Amino acid sequence: MVRFFRVSLRLLILFSFTLSFTLCKPSPLESTCDVESKSFFLASLMRFATGDKSPSCLPAFPFYEEFGLYGGVFGPPAKVYAMTSYRNHLLIAGDFTLAGLATGSVSVLHPQSGSAVPSRFCPFLKVKGATYTAVSDGSGGFYIGGEFTHVQGFARSQVAHILPGCQLDPNFNPVSDPSRTIYALHVLGDNLYVGGFFGSWGSGTQSNLASLNRYSGQLNSGFNAGAIDNFVYAITSFGSSLFVGGSFQTVNSLSKFGIVKLSASNGSIDSSFTSQLSASGSAYELYLGTDIQGSPILYVGGSFTTPRNNAVAFYPDGTLASWNPNPNATVESIQQYENQVYLGGSFTSVTGAATTNGLVAVDNQLGTATNNTFGLDQSVSTIQIIGNQLYALGQFTNAKGIPRNYAAGFDLPSGNLTNWNPSLEEPVTNPGGAIIPYGGAVALTNAKSSVNVQAKRNFVVIDEASGAPIDGTPQFDYPIKSIHVKDNHLFLGGSFETINGIARRGFAVLNLPNYELNPTDLLITDPSLEIRTITSANGQIFFGGTGMTTVSGQTRNGVAAISSDTFQLTNWNPNLGANSATSMLVIGDALYLGGLYTTLNGNNTISNYRAVDLVNGTAISLPSTSNYPSSDVTTQSLYEGKIYLGGIFTSISGIGSFPNFAIFDLGTQSYVNPSPIYANGFVNTITPGADGKFFVGGSFTGLNGSTTSNYAGAFQSKSNTIINWAPNPDNTVFVSMYRNGKWHVGGEFIHAFNKPYGGFFLTDLTEPPNN
Repeated sequence: MVRFFRVSLRLLILFSFTLSFTLCKPSPLESTCDVESKSFFLASLMRFATGDKSPSCLPAFPFYEEFGLYGGVFGPPAKVYAMTSYRNHLLIAGDFTLAGLATGSVSVLHPQSGSAVPSRFCPFLKVKGATYTAVSDGSGGFYIGGEFTHVQGFARSQVAHILPGCQLDPNFNPVSDPSRTIYALHVLGDNLYVGGFFGSWGSGTQSNLASLNRYSGQLNSGFNAGAIDNFVYAITSFGSSLFVGGSFQTVNSLSKFGIVKLSASNGSIDSSFTSQLSASGSAYELYLGTDIQGSPILYVGGSFTTPRNNAVAFYPDGTLASWNPNPNATVESIQQYENQVYLGGSFTSVTGAATTNGLVAVDNQLGTATNNTFGLDQSVSTIQIIGNQLYALGQFTNAKGIPRNYAAGFDLPSGNLTNWNPSLEEPVTNPGGAIIPYGGAVALTNAKSSVNVQAKRNFVVIDEASGAPIDGTPQFDYPIKSIHVKDNHLFLGGSFETINGIARRGFAVLNLPNYELNPTDLLITDPSLEIRTITSANGQIFFGGTGMTTVSGQTRNGVAAISSDTFQLTNWNPNLGANSATSMLVIGDALYLGGLYTTLNGNNTISNYRAVDLVNGTAISLPSTSNYPSSDVTTQSLYEGKIYLGGIFTSISGIGSFPNFAIFDLGTQSYVNPSPIYANGFVNTITPGADGKFFVGGSFTGLNGSTTSNYAGAFQSKSNTIINWAPNPDNTVFVSMYRNGKWHVGGEFIHAFNKPYGGFFLTDLTEPPNN
């Protein structure tokens, strides 16, 4: 699959190269940097194919990958509060601890490095929801199962088929049922067997185990094992028989503790297979391998005490094998390489190894440990052998003294740690995930939506050409709420107290272009400080928030300003008393100050929104000396002579109702009444773009009476009509920015457009409605 894309590009390059020499006479020596030369064309084509973005006279093609933000100082989900740009960098700030590729819960990875295959070669599958299992289809694709609802934006209910080329199979579409969970898949002939936890399958009565047509996804009604009373975790086959493992106690009203053998054609119980596990025992893994003689044997792993402890082997007829590794805790995954059987789980000892940790090799005769050198610091939930490499997923963060976040690879038979390092977002627990071959790559499934994560605490800089975070940016201990670029400096505000361990409370300056901490310290000591807004004009940097009373030893309530040259405190002082500022907008010689305040310049009749001059912060008559929003003004944008305001206000005193949205016309110096745009919840961001289109984000469920567009919407300002566009992120939008023809949107959402994202996505407002 991946090889196909790469080969295609190489053939294209070779074809172009051949044409240049077969259809034309040899050209004289030429400069590769000459834009009219063949060398320039061929070198540019090669640069595109290889993704080379090194400094060059050749063009740098943007291969923007979708990175998301994850974790959070105060727990997930991550929250993006602020964005801006600097040169070819996108700067994102908020409350997060990790940045990673937003692939969804199924990622296609390089088999040696663990890096995600670039989306230009393999479009991200964007599986929305957890994926617990996967199985190859034998034709270059694979099936996935779990708790997901969509793949690449298309509805798929817990089971889907992925074709070669990283595309969803449009023809395979099982009946929808949001209540079911799939833990096991197995392909046999034209059938896909699915196991998990469900009470029925469409109109069929099959519970926890069903058979689907592998091409259409339709139920094979002739297969019905009867009621299985609990979870199915594993399925494998031998000949025309299925072996099914789980935590069930009865199958079709017969006692079958944890394991049962069935007819693959109709699901009837094979009564000749009488072997069982201990009552209340669970089989998490069934692996059909071979014994020391090369005879087929079924290895079973799980949590049980008879006929062995947590790992046992049966011959297909049910005869108990002598193999007995005797792990002291759960075995969750089993693989075989030659005569070595590898066990993954939460055990800490096996026969022949008094101390181990979750991963061990034992022989396939007696089960005695043969390799106990993997050096993991926590348990393992999934192992898979592909070629001569063993892949492992689990709760570990270290392998042989080297950091590995929840995923690692080992060479076989040596057991040496390889360079495979997908660096996952969170631990992989049981039911864990899967790793299977996919073309020249491997596909990894788990419950989370990101791979290749990097530690980025509350601040990240994304290279816009590649979409990748740059290295060496500072780490902030607590969230950032506002950022602003002025000349060669970046100003940041929030609730942070240290940056890379250096004290900076609430406000900091970074030197550009290297993002190094500037020595400037405004010595703001207020313990509850949070700087929420920053802007610049008239040689000053203006900033404001909540909890601020003193800056550089002088009284400054809610807002203050420093010189953009010297960083010294200026005389600008609107004095908001014990109140707060949330938004600022500079227009000409005035700064429009939005917030949640009831006094300004000592005047207790001013509240929440007023313009002040840029010299002293003295109130001027705009937008009104008597009409004020009823609550916080959280965002402001200027477009074609009008100020668009959003917030948590519901009215403007003396005028009337303005549900969370208002427009002030600078030409008439009056509010547009009634407001042609309104929201049924808080508005946090309003951003104009091309052709009069506006993005609106917040915590509403719709604009202008609609309840079908959660947290994000759009309108056309020329006609004041709502655009039929509904990405429906699953949580609040805090910030947006228009750049290079797209709106950049941030918040605390995990999904939008029925695809997984990490608090951030790009849009041009043309995506189809996603209701």
